[in-house]
Amino acid sequence: MQQEWLEEPIAKIKDPESRRVEKLEARLKVRSAIFFLGVVCLSLVVVVMWEGWNSRQYRLHDQKIAMSNLAQTLSSQAQASIKQADTVLFSLVDRLEIDGMGHDQLPRLQRLLIAQRNELAQLHGLFIHDEKGEWVASSSMVTPSTTNNSDREYFIFHREHPDRSPHIGPSIKSRTTGEWVIPVSRRINHPDGSFAGVVVATLYLDHFLRLYNSIDIGGDGVINLISADAKIVVRRPFSEAKVGSSVANGPLFTQLLPKGSSGTATVKSYVDGVERVVGFRRVDEYPLIIFAALNKDEVLASWRQESWLSAAIVSLLLGILGLLGYRLIRLMRQQNHIQNELLGTQDNLIEANRTLELLALEDALTGLANRRQFDLFIQAELGRAKRSQGNLALLMIDVDHFKRFNDQYGHLAGDECLRTIGAIIRENIKRPGDLAARYGGEEFAVVLPGTDYVGAFLVAEKIRRAVQQAGIEHNNSTEGTVTVSLGVSACNPTSQELPDDLIDASDKALYVAKTSGRNMSVIAN
Repeated sequence: MQQEWLEEPIAKIKDPESRRVEKLEARLKVRSAIFFLGVVCLSLVVVVMWEGWNSRQYRLHDQKIAMSNLAQTLSSQAQASIKQADTVLFSLVDRLEIDGMGHDQLPRLQRLLIAQRNELAQLHGLFIHDEKGEWVASSSMVTPSTTNNSDREYFIFHREHPDRSPHIGPSIKSRTTGEWVIPVSRRINHPDGSFAGVVVATLYLDHFLRLYNSIDIGGDGVINLISADAKIVVRRPFSEAKVGSSVANGPLFTQLLPKGSSGTATVKSYVDGVERVVGFRRVDEYPLIIFAALNKDEVLASWRQESWLSAAIVSLLLGILGLLGYRLIRLMRQQNHIQNELLGTQDNLIEANRTLELLALEDALTGLANRRQFDLFIQAELGRAKRSQGNLALLMIDVDHFKRFNDQYGHLAGDECLRTIGAIIRENIKRPGDLAARYGGEEFAVVLPGTDYVGAFLVAEKIRRAVQQAGIEHNNSTEGTVTVSLGVSACNPTSQELPDDLIDASDKALYVAKTSGRNMSVIAN
């Protein structure tokens, strides 16, 4: 076509109708180009906005999971701390109801309380009060000005309730030391079942605060330990004014707890009105709730910075794209053939990118060789081994119970596990000529040129022990940690095996390792 156009007489004059048609076609091409440019710009904006929104939701979701895990951990800590004190109280009540609280028992009781108090770091003190609220014995060496505690909430509760279960009262200030404590108490009965007094264990409020203050929850994060009747027992950041205040009308008790004993949400705080990403959980066995929350604005602060940066970059790209589009339209009007050259260049770039993609030989997750590089490498090394009459060994490695690991800890933890195992394999493959590759999923392969069965088995055992010693937690594994099984195969100088034969032999050995109990290396028969 172009050659024919060049050969046309220059002096040939086109008729007006042809020129009009050509002008119309040119205008249509320009309008199409403008429309296309607008669609590209709009699509770019929509894609960036969509990715930004997804990133925002991911940040919030990720922090919800973090708050849920934190609430679960703190719930276990609170349950363990109170359980230890409650166990002491239970044994004291049993002893007092059998031996009584006579005057001759007091010295022994005093020594027992002091010994028990010294065993538990979270205990502020242990106290025994008779049915009138008078002190019978305590672990404290300091006696307050008043030794009658009948006005305390826990004493009134046990006097009016025959229930024998432990009672956790609101946080109070100790009359002996002036420190904030949490009282855990049990009722003492006379042989006829009537009220005989109370045993009390007071836990340092600071025991909980030290832990809560050591956790990074941002500048405006909150951790609350709340009683079942919606009273704040401990709060970080600590404020004496907040201790004992009610949050019964807050979203925790009106919206979240009615739906379940644990969960996550994004809610506005009833105490200070700040919107937070929260995780909550009831404490097992005791009427307490753990509430952990991050300021939503702090959670999204880095996302906002990234979004502004993305917006600036996109604006710059849109400006550049608009300028290039304008120049392209001008060039379309002046020199139509340039468009063909640009399209040809674009095709070449696309083809070059495809070629580069085909040449990518590294696994993105672990940094090891990928399957394609493995196939090329083992084919080349097997040919070299046959020509040089040398040995070639292959290890196939599979992570034991990896599906269970993913199901329990999540895919992010699974990816981190694979990265760690990949690094361990790389550290134990020392020779420059060896190749470690991710074969697929949780399976890895190691090609060992110039290595026989014995040498390959030693390398396999070295890798297996290194993975086990890494101590990656795996509660659903018989070992309690992540382990690997290995299949070992090798070909001798006279072998006529193909790569598939070597891989098949390793796979069969690996299967034997998996079916024989896992966490072992097996040599192919």
